[in-house]
Order: sequence, then C-alpha cells, then structure tokens
Amino acid sequence: MNTHFRDDRGFTLVELAVVMVIIGLLIGGILKGQEMIENARVNAAISQIKAVTAASSTFQDMYDAIPGDMVNASARLPGAPGDGDGNNQLDNAPFVDPSAGDETILFFEHLAAADLLAGTLTTNGMGADIRGAEISVSEQVGAANVGDSAATVSGRFIVIAESAGGPSTVGLTPLQAGRIDRKLDDGDPDEGSVLADGGATCHDNTNYLEADNAILCSVASRMD
Repeated sequence: MNTHFRDDRGFTLVELAVVMVIIGLLIGGILKGQEMIENARVNAAISQIKAVTAASSTFQDMYDAIPGDMVNASARLPGAPGDGDGNNQLDNAPFVDPSAGDETILFFEHLAAADLLAGTLTTNGMGADIRGAEISVSEQVGAANVGDSAATVSGRFIVIAESAGGPSTVGLTPLQAGRIDRKLDDGDPDEGSVLADGGATCHDNTNYLEADNAILCSVASRMD
C-alpha cells in the first residue's frame, strides 16, 4: 500500500526575504521610472521656453519686428495667416484665451512661418508636454495673473499654464514649477525673471510648496 503524505511546509524565511526583495525592486523601479518621466517633462518644457525665446530674438533680428505684431507679415512670410498692428507690443489682454488672429496667437504662427519654430500649435499657443498645459505669451504679468504678491510687471513673458477657465487637472504641480524656476532663475516664485501663480496651494512669498500635489501652478519666464 502506498501512503501519500501532504507537505504542509510554508515559505522559509529565506524565500520570504527573496520575495520581499523582488517586490521592493519592482516598486523602486516603478517610482524611479515615474520620477524620470516627470524630469523629462520638466526638461522638455524648459527646452521649449528656451527655443521660443531664441526664436523670438532671431525673428526680431531678421525682420526688425516682434513676431505676432509684424504689420506686413502676410506679405513677408510665406503662409503667415495674418498681420499685427506694428505698435511694438502684443496687444491681447494677459491670460485671456485668445481668438484666431489675435497677436498672441500670431506670435507663434509668425515664428512657424519664418521656419524658426517647430512644434504643434494649440488653441492658445504650443503644447508644453506637462498634463496638457500650454505655452503662451503675455505682455505683462502681476498680482492678478502670475506672481501673487507682486505688483503688475510689464514685459514680454512666456507662460506655462492651463488656458483661462481650463480644468484644475491641467497645469503644473509646485514641484514642477519650482524645478523650472530653479533651472531658469532663482527659485523665488515672486522675484526674478521667472514668476509663479497658483495661490496658497502653489507657493508662499518665497518658496514653492513642493509637498503639495495640487496641479494649480503656472510659471512665466521673461523674454525681453
């Protein structure tokens, strides 16, 4: 007669340790992968800011006009969809969703027509590759827009933000905004050439609240 015995042994401590190590490695790899993706998004946005700034400067050197404001762009630039008014500023109100033909939209279209800027144009500017945020331009920023505790600052800025009235899931986290500020400027959300908005969930007067995951921050980088 054959007698069958059931092996009731469980996992040994060594086997459990091996499983825990494997699980830890998997979790660590996932977290590291997410961090690398976030870094890539921030670096891509910074590269776009630099590219737009350089393209705008080159355009002004070549045509002696501000892209978007160029009065005879449709005659000088193949495929340019419209002309600016030539008053040496972008005339649209800051942080208001522009319409086709507005100078803040023509800004990108003139650069593209001059073969100085590559990328996909969105409704209000260019895609920034961070949760659907957009790169747009503004003639001024300040207390009502970017830089909560600062007075209105005149100057031409590149802005990474959700479009006006957009969803709260579009934009930057405080960590992302802080990384952009530190790489381009001084890391102070209310001072320097990079300013930030987003209220108390984004930053205080001097620091980004990077432990907060709210997706409410916007940043503006001075071009001129």
